[in-house]
Amino acid sequence: MSEHTVNGGPANGAAPNNTSHTSTGSGGRRYQPVPCPQQVGLGPTRLAPETPVAVPQPYEVRQLSHAEAARLARAAVSADETLSAAHHPIRHAGDALLDAWHRARSAIQRLSVLESEQELLIAATAKRTVVERHARDGAEDRTARTKWLKPGVVWTVIMLSALYDTFFFATSFRDALDAVDDLSTPEFWVSFIPGVAIAVALILSGSWLAVPLFRHRLRAERRRQRGRLNWRIVLRRTFVDWRPEEQEREPDDLPWPSWPLPVAFATLVVCVLGLWAWLRGADMQDELRWPMVALLLLLTLAAIALKASAHNPYADRAEAVERELVEVTGRYRTLEAEARTSLGAHGKAWQEMHVVTEDAAAAARRPVVQAWAEIADDRARHGLTGMIAPDFAALDEEDVAGCQLFDGLGGPPLRTRVLRYGREAIAQYHPDRLAEDLDQQLARLNAQLSTGLGEAGSTGNGSGIGNGSSTGNGSGSGNGGAG
Repeated sequence: MSEHTVNGGPANGAAPNNTSHTSTGSGGRRYQPVPCPQQVGLGPTRLAPETPVAVPQPYEVRQLSHAEAARLARAAVSADETLSAAHHPIRHAGDALLDAWHRARSAIQRLSVLESEQELLIAATAKRTVVERHARDGAEDRTARTKWLKPGVVWTVIMLSALYDTFFFATSFRDALDAVDDLSTPEFWVSFIPGVAIAVALILSGSWLAVPLFRHRLRAERRRQRGRLNWRIVLRRTFVDWRPEEQEREPDDLPWPSWPLPVAFATLVVCVLGLWAWLRGADMQDELRWPMVALLLLLTLAAIALKASAHNPYADRAEAVERELVEVTGRYRTLEAEARTSLGAHGKAWQEMHVVTEDAAAAARRPVVQAWAEIADDRARHGLTGMIAPDFAALDEEDVAGCQLFDGLGGPPLRTRVLRYGREAIAQYHPDRLAEDLDQQLARLNAQLSTGLGEAGSTGNGSGIGNGSSTGNGSGSGNGGAG
């Protein structure tokens, strides 16, 4: 067996530096075991994630550890980013809400102007006055008008008669001037001017004669007493004593009839037309001349009589009052419908603002609540704060985002100015305020209408023209029908 040195030992047989071994005759080697040096470590640092930084110690349930505070801080950063992204949607919804509010206010203001002008009261009072004045007329209501005496029928007949007279006298006028029937000559067109003047004369005759005729007929028909009448009395009142006794007119009666001017003008028109008809029939045979004159005078007198018979100031007044009331109430319905439409649009804008604000609050609250849930899970595992969790926090008006979950455990503050703006706008521009104003405005207008018509006790919700109810769940809409 020979001895060898290893690891660069001296060759002169000195002792080896580190390790020695012996060699057997068979050529094998055996090394003496030498213990390895102790392993060097870095100790408990952050570089060893499986090893805690410090030894955990129990702490109060209403306290936060550093890890919990860091987790909440990271959740607050995420919540702030969410709130920053919500600025534009909330601002856009706020602008739409403000515009809808002003439009609804303007619609209610137009109803207020209608109330100030008292047009409903005036029109309804006039309607009631007409009804009360003719309440005792009986079957022959003075406000009634026969269908064939409607203005459209009367004016159509007058225009047809005037058209006939125009062409008739145009031919007579051309014959008098020895003018040819040529459309290119001025005399042909000038010949129609007398016909137009005759048409105007017919209209004036009928209109002027209609006024005293109606007044006299009404006074004669409505008088309560009638005296004796014979031919002597008729002749005396016609040519000698027109008004044998004094007469008195009531304040509500029509003015006295005045006959001279209407009768004189109508007589003049009839005589002139009859004379021209006589001249126009100079070339006719005698047996046809007089019938033609009679026919022309009959048409003229029929047009004048029809215009005079159609005159009825009571019916005209009743129709005018009815038109005025219909017009005012129609405008009232239109303004009310516009106001309700504006309130409906405002209610939708208000709901949109509410939804956008709540969505932003929920999005901001979500990471914070998730962090609190994870903290609760960790506390349940390590048990350093006990096994009983604190109570949930009550609703706090200052916590607009609703991030405070547990009682006594506060989280990091959030920049919730945008949420406060949304909540303030929702509270300030609530639809119920507009709905209440609209209901009060409609009640006052309905009171005007009821007062004018004399319908006591009919004011209130649902009376008059409107429903009177505009409140609802944020929409401010209501059914407005005609009352």
